[in-house]
Amino acid sequence: MKKMAVCALAVMLCAGMTTACTNTKKAPEATTQEETATSSVNFGKGLNEDGTLEGVNATDYVTLCDYSAINISKEDVTASKDEVQSQIDSLMENYKKTEQVKDKKVKKGDTVNIDYKGTVDGKEFAGGSATGFDLEIGSGTFIEGFEDQLVGHAPGETVSVKVTFPKDYQSEDVAGKDAVFETKINYILKETEQKLTDQFVKENLQSAYGYTSVKDMKKKIKENLEDSKKADYISNYMLKNSTFKEIPEEMVNERVDIQVEELKRSLSQSGYTIEQYLSQNGLKDEKELKDHYYSDCETITKVFLVADAVAKNQKITVTDQDVKEYFNGQDYSSIEQYYGMPYIHRVILNNLVWKAIEKTAVIK
Repeated sequence: MKKMAVCALAVMLCAGMTTACTNTKKAPEATTQEETATSSVNFGKGLNEDGTLEGVNATDYVTLCDYSAINISKEDVTASKDEVQSQIDSLMENYKKTEQVKDKKVKKGDTVNIDYKGTVDGKEFAGGSATGFDLEIGSGTFIEGFEDQLVGHAPGETVSVKVTFPKDYQSEDVAGKDAVFETKINYILKETEQKLTDQFVKENLQSAYGYTSVKDMKKKIKENLEDSKKADYISNYMLKNSTFKEIPEEMVNERVDIQVEELKRSLSQSGYTIEQYLSQNGLKDEKELKDHYYSDCETITKVFLVADAVAKNQKITVTDQDVKEYFNGQDYSSIEQYYGMPYIHRVILNNLVWKAIEKTAVIK
């Protein structure tokens, strides 16, 4: 359950949010596949220790709708077999056996690990270099023509990949220009799927997730999915039917600041700067980035206000026992170190509120 709790916290941070600007085809950019266990981001910004909004009386900004008996269609909150299987497939991705292949040539569909350095007119450009990057050939991840030029080459070779950036490319510095990427192929990554058996579940998933067998795993995943669907339905219902006064910008900006700081942290881990990110995504400055985040962060703030108002009305608070139950009695010290208790309390408080409303909901 500990890993599931981490995912829930991350989802809560990004609820309703997408990357400011994403590209289906982009130039190679510096990245890494590793995450650190600590964070310099203040996830608890604007929150009291108990998770409620700091210095805010929620009922000053929201008039709650009648939530005493919300009608919910069973179809809307039932997890399908395909949804359950998708969750299982995603989880099993983390347990694939990997092997570095160096005696075969690259073909379409292979995932290759590469180092590359890009230049335009003989000069390196921002975001055009990386080491140890895993790239699936044929995925269209990189700019058109890049991946195809690696086909037929073998690990250990260095290939001069020549491409031309589109004239409407986001970064004006390289738009419409010819570029050369000196690309070394380190190895081909071969992955082998693990067979899902009761023994595999006990050896790999029981301590982290509490699953005891394949059947138990499917049952609990289905329950978790349906709990999530109910929570989403209720929170969306409350947002749609409650009445809000204008939310002060400074309240929303606290959520925006967290998003931006988390983005900077992630970029820094990848050896990438916020300036490079802004340039490649066609954003003029950090203010424009914050503008992209504002609407979704306003929605998140409204969710917090609704939850705080319901919690106040029903005298719901987060106890130490609630925290223990959320983490299934397991050690959560590393998660506390990363997110901080105010943010953890925020997530758990929301869960308790939706659960309280669910008790009186009518599922048909």
